[in-house]
Amino acid sequence: MTPAGVTDTVLRDARGVDELAATARAAGRCAIDTEFLWERTYAPQLCLVQVAVAGAVWLVDPLEGAPLQPIADLVADPAVEVLMHAPSGDLLAFGIHHGVRPTRVRDTQVAAGFVGLTASAGLERLLTDALGIRPGHHESFSDWKRRPLSASQLEYAGDDVRWLEALWDEIVRRLGEAGRLEWALAEVARRYPDGGDPSADPLDAWRKVQRRGRLSPRQLAVLRELAAWRDGEARRRDLPAGWLVKDPTLVEIARGSPVDAAALAAIRGAATGLKPRDVEQILAAVAAGREAPPIVADAPAPPAVQRRADAAAGLAGTLLKVRCVDAGIAPELVATRADLDGFMEAVVLGDVDGHPLASGWRRDLVGNEMIALVGGRVALSLRDRAPFIAIHEI
Repeated sequence: MTPAGVTDTVLRDARGVDELAATARAAGRCAIDTEFLWERTYAPQLCLVQVAVAGAVWLVDPLEGAPLQPIADLVADPAVEVLMHAPSGDLLAFGIHHGVRPTRVRDTQVAAGFVGLTASAGLERLLTDALGIRPGHHESFSDWKRRPLSASQLEYAGDDVRWLEALWDEIVRRLGEAGRLEWALAEVARRYPDGGDPSADPLDAWRKVQRRGRLSPRQLAVLRELAAWRDGEARRRDLPAGWLVKDPTLVEIARGSPVDAAALAAIRGAATGLKPRDVEQILAAVAAGREAPPIVADAPAPPAVQRRADAAAGLAGTLLKVRCVDAGIAPELVATRADLDGFMEAVVLGDVDGHPLASGWRRDLVGNEMIALVGGRVALSLRDRAPFIAIHEI
């Protein structure tokens, strides 16, 4: 619970925020979290930003006049180490609303997965497991837009950053003892690269469109242009993309590839809520997609290769679990089942270049042994103690 007698500072003006930013820069690091709403907008709407420096906590309230640009600038300042927990939504909000790109972000959730703690744990669980601290309140579903904020809301918000510095220091200590600090920092950097754009590329938006699986390569090219238009327009209007055109309708427009407004209006769902400007831009996107190169999926591997890779993937999954238990690393940080399937196919084909399991710490941990497994140079056997599987070189 929050230490007795602690009162966090609430900032509602530019002067206080500027002083806070200067304090963080002088310290060289800070912990940051946000409370946002993300139900009726394209990007998360920041309602409160919490910052901790050397144990002191400030609550920055943009809805009562505090500017957030100085805090966003901290996120992009290479001289400041920024400690956060599962920060993808926070970074997206700072990036879209304030035009900054993160540097030196440290994610306690990911790093914890390298020291025997799950890589998907909530902050409260990590605080309990790593520091023995149990915050005693729950406001995660609060209406953060409503003012005034209650004492319970303010306490909850402050606790989101109050112990982040201590938590990070403890995780780093454990990483150092395990020889995993470089691995953890590399994985955090892969997810949140310095100077990387936290928002997705609009030209990749089509990959998230549901029910696209039956489209032809030409229709997929049209869908790519349509999804990019929808994403850009949703961002411009600050609306959820699905509010402009729903996925099933977008797929049907790609399938039909209408050449005029009448043909577009005949598609189910396409005549609802679209403005004349929308119709013009949709037809332009369709035309661009029809002229673009078709999107052709990679040809499947020969059946014999697939069968061998499928057989190896089951054994590779067991090897992965054993090595992760031995190293105290969360398996989900190393590879998904899709990653394993793809890697086994690449190993069978003799072309692993560029695959994550064939480089860096992942190759050191399991990649080399998986290659040896397919080559018949590694065997698995049962043993009488956990994790009950032994790995042997042949």
